[in-house]
Amino acid sequence: MNYISLIIFTFLLSLSTCDEISLGNSKINYEKLYKVGVDAYLENRWRDCASLIEKSIDDFFYYNTIIIRCRRKCQNSDSDLFFNETDSSFDLWHLQTLVTERALCLMKCHNLYFPNRPKTSKETDELFEKKVPYNYLQLCYFKIEEHEKAASCAYTFLIHNPGHEVMQANLQYYMALPDVKIENVKYLEPKNYQDLFLKGAQLYMEGDYNDSIEVMEMSLKEYLAAEEECRLHCEGPLPQISNEELYIAITNNYNINEWKEKYVSSQFSFFADHFTYALRCKLRCPEKLSYMYGQKHEQLFTMHYHYLQFNYYKVGKLKETCSAVASFLLFYPNDDTMLANKEYYSKQPGVLEEWFTPREEAVGYHSQLEREIKLLKAIEHHFQFKTANQSASQSLTPPPGAKKTSVEKRKLGKPKKKLTPAESSDWLKKYGISLLMDENNLNGTKRVALSNLASKEECQKLLNLVMEGAVHGDGYNGRESPHTEFEMFEGLTVARAALLAHRGLVNPAEAQLLLNVSEKARQAVEAYFNLDTELFFSYTHLVCRTALPDSPDIRDDLSHPIHADNCVLMPNGKCVKEKPAYIWRDYSSIVYLNDYLRRRIIFAKERNIIQ
Repeated sequence: MNYISLIIFTFLLSLSTCDEISLGNSKINYEKLYKVGVDAYLENRWRDCASLIEKSIDDFFYYNTIIIRCRRKCQNSDSDLFFNETDSSFDLWHLQTLVTERALCLMKCHNLYFPNRPKTSKETDELFEKKVPYNYLQLCYFKIEEHEKAASCAYTFLIHNPGHEVMQANLQYYMALPDVKIENVKYLEPKNYQDLFLKGAQLYMEGDYNDSIEVMEMSLKEYLAAEEECRLHCEGPLPQISNEELYIAITNNYNINEWKEKYVSSQFSFFADHFTYALRCKLRCPEKLSYMYGQKHEQLFTMHYHYLQFNYYKVGKLKETCSAVASFLLFYPNDDTMLANKEYYSKQPGVLEEWFTPREEAVGYHSQLEREIKLLKAIEHHFQFKTANQSASQSLTPPPGAKKTSVEKRKLGKPKKKLTPAESSDWLKKYGISLLMDENNLNGTKRVALSNLASKEECQKLLNLVMEGAVHGDGYNGRESPHTEFEMFEGLTVARAALLAHRGLVNPAEAQLLLNVSEKARQAVEAYFNLDTELFFSYTHLVCRTALPDSPDIRDDLSHPIHADNCVLMPNGKCVKEKPAYIWRDYSSIVYLNDYLRRRIIFAKERNIIQ
């Protein structure tokens, strides 16, 4: 899998235009706030960006708090009796009825709190779950010089996306700034049980056993509350069923036999599939909650009892000690360490065997897990899902994202037929692309200069586009003269071009042309170097470079040194592939829109030599 970064250069003065976005006071939700915030980001309105995206995050949490309240209310209905069903009395019609009743309850509760609120898309919800808004927010805070807030956003994003190398580099940069104090950089979405557990563990290490008991007991309660909230998040809506169908189904305004006959064959599998998804989601909650500040803590729930059994023993409360031991063993009955502890405690004076009774909350939690595993097996048995050939244990807790990742790998890493040299040359000729310079002329491997990627008319259209939509310093952190003091740079990203086209501020055909020429350049690189895997875009930028009025006629500085941006150039001339370079990029391509006028030339030094 290869990636390419593409810059399309022009050498004309461009003018930027942008419009201010106004927010209405009605029907605003976190999706709209987020989208308008991203618009502000694309338009370099950094304060608006920070304010809007911050509000979108607040609204996301407010909305989900209400939804959790609704789901808790609807869960406490008679439909919870369904969880007491045994395999022998498993009733498919009962399943559909109960799920439908719960869906209707949720619909009524939602309409009570949000009668006019527009729905959000699944894609936006996924962005918020992945903490993508913090990615925008950290940069917007940086632009308005609120560096500690930027660092906190970057830190929060990294906790949920630990392998994101660009954000790692950003956080490292923020932490090195003189106005950023490490104690002020916070995780912005802490769960109560996390801080309590870590505090309780620290008190235990310090030998403060009484305080450790108090904090660990609080952490245990907060963990179970977080577990309940996680499970309630799993009970999503039934989008395929209309509100009218739900209303008719529940208000007895229908003939039940007709309803069964009409829907039983087509809807049973749907309801079962929906319910199975929710069960699997719930059974993954312990793993989700085991991550604290980016690190996974195995057996987090039962580790509370591990600390408590020792703490209680240290303060002389043997009955509580034995109960904590039994609670741990309820989940891990063959744990050698805890079995040895049990044997030791059982030999202490006055200890009774009945003291080794699991605590009430441990029994309830364990029973709930067992009941749901049993129910999941029953549903899978009755409905023969596509994954029915797997055992329940195999399908309950797959690695997070495992299936999705494998699909993405098949798509992105797909090998392609390698062209012969003749076929590669024929492809270039087919589109009128000619060779200007090859590796011999450019002093290194995998270097080429091609001509005629765009016609004169197409170049003129792209020049019109950049004159109408480019922004000073775009792509260079706001620096208008990033490479030389004698020239000004302006830029236009694909995202901004699409936004301006959508609003009628630039010609949509010209914005589409930017994509078309970029794609042609990608295909040319792929064909010329005869790649055996597909090449994907990493970044595309339309840039206008203009000589400043007071720049000298005779210059010896390089207007734009072309260099590999996927490695860090070292003083000895070596280019090392490591952060913060864009190490995932494999090729860089620049399409010049102007002819070679006034001594504009392309040249290249040998490899490993600083230009």
